[in-house]
Amino acid sequence: MESLVSVLSPATCVVCQSSVETLGCGVVCRPCWQRITRLDGILCDRCGYSFASRNLPAEKALCAACRRGDFHFDFARSYGRLEDPLQAIIHQFKYGSHASLARPLARLLHALWVQSCQDRDADMIVPVPLHKARRKERGFNQAWLLARHLSRWTQIPLKDKVLVRYRATAVQAGLSRGQRRRNIQGAFRVVDRAAVRKRTVLLVDDVFTTGATLNECARMLRKQGANRVDVLTVARVVAWSV
Repeated sequence: MESLVSVLSPATCVVCQSSVETLGCGVVCRPCWQRITRLDGILCDRCGYSFASRNLPAEKALCAACRRGDFHFDFARSYGRLEDPLQAIIHQFKYGSHASLARPLARLLHALWVQSCQDRDADMIVPVPLHKARRKERGFNQAWLLARHLSRWTQIPLKDKVLVRYRATAVQAGLSRGQRRRNIQGAFRVVDRAAVRKRTVLLVDDVFTTGATLNECARMLRKQGANRVDVLTVARVVAWSV
């Protein structure tokens, strides 16, 4: 029945406005999905920062932020750059009420896990939490939706109750690196210390911008005894100076 409906009344791609006639693509056409490219080249060994050719590391591939010890997480990788069509897809996912995009976006995360991170293992997947007011406004937590699919495919347990966002903060978009760090400080709390103590946590979110939110989550998890915190995101902003 679903196949028949898609033929008689095909959906319109929310990115390029062409017809979506293939099942499993959500509300985005297959050509738009196929135009997404992996974040490649020389990456920081720790945080996954993509080096420009003029800024290649002299020896071990560590970016300036990681050499300074700015991050509390141990490892981070992102599937692609935050640029169209991936940027437009994520925008529609978060702000266009297209929760159905969670599954195909999570497929990108799963591919990233298999190709880049599987040998690191993890005891649990923890999605970056939203404050309850923001979750009510949006209708869902995009990180939780991504993490739920990833948990099913990797068989890594989803633990969405150990970390909470108990303080509402201003929207991070439009803030500088320093403002983002100050805005998010103290916004998260680990409510189940026993669950994370001496465990390896895989922290999941949609976008790595400056890393301020992910870093604060990792800081709290490590403070409460997590042995290691790794990070996976669908996309990464690569224009920020480190």
